[in-house]
Amino acid sequence: MKILLPIDGSEFSKKAAQVALRISKHHSAHIVLLHVIASSGQERKKWMEEGADKLLEVYTKSMVDDGLDGAMITSLIEDGDPADQIIQTAELNGVDRIIMGTHGKTGLKKITGSVTEKVLRNSKVLVLGVPPNYEI
Repeated sequence: MKILLPIDGSEFSKKAAQVALRISKHHSAHIVLLHVIASSGQERKKWMEEGADKLLEVYTKSMVDDGLDGAMITSLIEDGDPADQIIQTAELNGVDRIIMGTHGKTGLKKITGSVTEKVLRNSKVLVLGVPPNYEI
């Protein structure tokens, strides 16, 4: 099994990482950590890449410290629209599921759509959305 875990450093992605770690340990699944540097009309800057590298290192170290074999973790940095990159990365890497946090937003943000909602609507891969109030 291969799990795609998109991360942004938020509490929501940390909670999703806990779920992915638990599933990975139980099913000997490979985790693909993904950080997307969102397009903002500018080229990727060195500080953006350094921040993404550091974030991926923190998540990898945490998972290894929690008992996951480091060989079971791959880290990727992509540029572009987060939802599109998550979907594309899932397809290109042959993942079996995407595990990502949900922000639990309502109102206008819900109408315009979150990254998780866009992934849920457009992914051909099973998506597990981890709600903000989920307790592990």
